[in-house]
Amino acid sequence: MSGRREVILLSAFVVHPDMPSEPGIGWQFLTAALEHAHEHDMGVVLLTNRRSAAAVDGRVSERLRTRLVVVAVDIPFAPSFFRWHEPSFTRFEHEVWVRLAARRVPQIERDHRVLFAHHVTFATEILATPITRSAPGVLRVWGPVGAGGVAAVYRMEPRSWASRRQWVMQRARDGVAGTRARSIARRCDLVIAQNTATAAAVSSTGVEVRVFPNVVVDGPTAVDRDEPRAPGALRLLVVGHLIPRKRPELAVALLARPQLAEARMTFLGDATVDFAAEVSDLADELGVRSRVTFAGVCDHRRVIDEMMHADVLVHTSGREGASGVVGEASAVGLPVVCFGGTGAASVLEEAGTSGVVVDVMPTTTLDDVADAVAAAAAMARTITRMWTTARFRYLIDDLARVARARQATTEDVR
Repeated sequence: MSGRREVILLSAFVVHPDMPSEPGIGWQFLTAALEHAHEHDMGVVLLTNRRSAAAVDGRVSERLRTRLVVVAVDIPFAPSFFRWHEPSFTRFEHEVWVRLAARRVPQIERDHRVLFAHHVTFATEILATPITRSAPGVLRVWGPVGAGGVAAVYRMEPRSWASRRQWVMQRARDGVAGTRARSIARRCDLVIAQNTATAAAVSSTGVEVRVFPNVVVDGPTAVDRDEPRAPGALRLLVVGHLIPRKRPELAVALLARPQLAEARMTFLGDATVDFAAEVSDLADELGVRSRVTFAGVCDHRRVIDEMMHADVLVHTSGREGASGVVGEASAVGLPVVCFGGTGAASVLEEAGTSGVVVDVMPTTTLDDVADAVAAAAAMARTITRMWTTARFRYLIDDLARVARARQATTEDVR
């Protein structure tokens, strides 16, 4: 018993030091756990898939390498093309991986003394986690997980077949995701939600819930600027994929409202050919095409530069987990307009920086959003420096503290 090393069990379907989004978040948690382990003379067991194990191999610093044990779970019959090109297959692959990974948990617990088990990716509340197989005495931490969505966003005009489809999907998700999230939460001891919507959905389980948007902003930020904006046409910025879920049609249509009759808008992000054409056609139909620029995919430096010179980030997404784009805007002092109940709103509220959250009701119109954009443009540019990698280390440190306190309480009862 005494010869077994104390470890943190980190469950991460995807981990990659050089990729954004979920793989990058997995890497942030891994490095934070390893730093904690090094300081407290313990180890980290990374439970992941074979591809992520290969991505991690050789990338952990020599100082921390001896702290890490990687348990790679092979996923059978997964064609490589689908692994990288078909998102729905990736979700199926995740579910297969969870079931195979769960079988490895008892052996990990026999080989090591697990302080706490923490599932970090995928960050989706409808997908299972292998840590529910952990022994009852192990603190089971699930998250950050969850996407906040508001069906009413997809009923706002102008609408299209794509927005109608998103409305149906969001209504279905509202029911399914909440039920599924509560089911998984009941088998865990602590849920870390990416946003307040997910936190509210699982609060009825009685399980402790914390909100932790998994946002990281690297690089320099702006300085606070309290002076009024320079005169001239408002410069509005939209950043992200041009996809129906993010409702770029609403952003374009804002330019046709009297409050924004002279504003100019720049879109940064990729898009499918058909949907991009649909959004461009709407701009033509509304007579605002000359004030819209579709810049396409840009490198990160260009995105930050555009943020530094824009007046408002218009973020019309109806559903997401934790918006990195809003996090970046808050770090450079760009006021944000987004919808309440979404992950974007949670990030803005957590940051406490300039912006307006629009709560969408059945009576909410595009004029209400246009008013919010005009109000945001008049705000002082305040910044936050909270979105650092240190947040992940602080979280791991606190989870270890909670786990040790739990162990001490259990031993006292015995």
